Amino acid sequence: MDFNTFIDTAWHDHATEPAAVARRLDDGLALVADEPQLARLAELAHHVLGEHLGDWRAGIAFVERLAALPAHAPDGVSGQALRRCACSLALSAGPGGAAARLDAMSPSDRIRVGAMAAANLAERDTGRARQLLQDALDQAERSGLGAADPMNRALAITGNNLACTLERKTARSPAERELMILAAQAARRYWERAGTWLETERAEYRLAMTWLQAGEPSRARAHAQECLRIVADHDGAALERLFGWEALGHVEHAAGDMAAHAQALERAREAYAELDEADQAWCAPSLEALAARGAAPPVA
Repeated sequence: MDFNTFIDTAWHDHATEPAAVARRLDDGLALVADEPQLARLAELAHHVLGEHLGDWRAGIAFVERLAALPAHAPDGVSGQALRRCACSLALSAGPGGAAARLDAMSPSDRIRVGAMAAANLAERDTGRARQLLQDALDQAERSGLGAADPMNRALAITGNNLACTLERKTARSPAERELMILAAQAARRYWERAGTWLETERAEYRLAMTWLQAGEPSRARAHAQECLRIVADHDGAALERLFGWEALGHVEHAAGDMAAHAQALERAREAYAELDEADQAWCAPSLEALAARGAAPPVA
């Protein structure tokens, strides 16, 4: 098995079989041939051992094994990646164990580490996760770092992923609701800095779905409409229109406006018809879920 196959398979399996993927991580060590591959394996290990399994000690030990590989360059991209991963895992374990590591880092890396640790703790210690994310956001606003700095993209990705994770929960505590909203708002703010109109529009979609899950359809509606406005301003790509109308349809159902839901469903179907077969295959469940809403009245 080559490195790319190993990584792709691990990412495919990790959500449903994180423990099994963690056991296979050592198999990837012999496949690493260069710095970019080493950094990719570190990212996978941090995500699986940190966010999914919460095994901070095993995560740090694996980072140390990566640092012993010939491809590791302490002053290069791989060295920076390993230091961020190890520091995030140490910070996840408790604030005391990461202080010295954080002090030695650049402002950009400290922000990224805080966001990484927040993702690790989101479903284990929600209060601390929220504080870590808020601290990272506060540091980012004070930092004076430009739009090209990688911390912007890191905050955008972390915010999006955190919001998605918490949206999927069937029941959320008040603290989880607060973290979900903060994360989605951070994703919107930092995708505007780090991405294109496409990422910004999708961040509006994320905010619509977050506010919907938070039980505030009026706020969700505003973001669904903004999502659609941005798409219209950029030639109205069918895939983006589909998900903008999907979001608005779910919002209108939650608000009890079945006529508006039906209109959104029709517009989503029009967009779906313009997709190629490959996109239709993976978009079909979203369209079917929106249609199914129309068959049932909203929950009072």
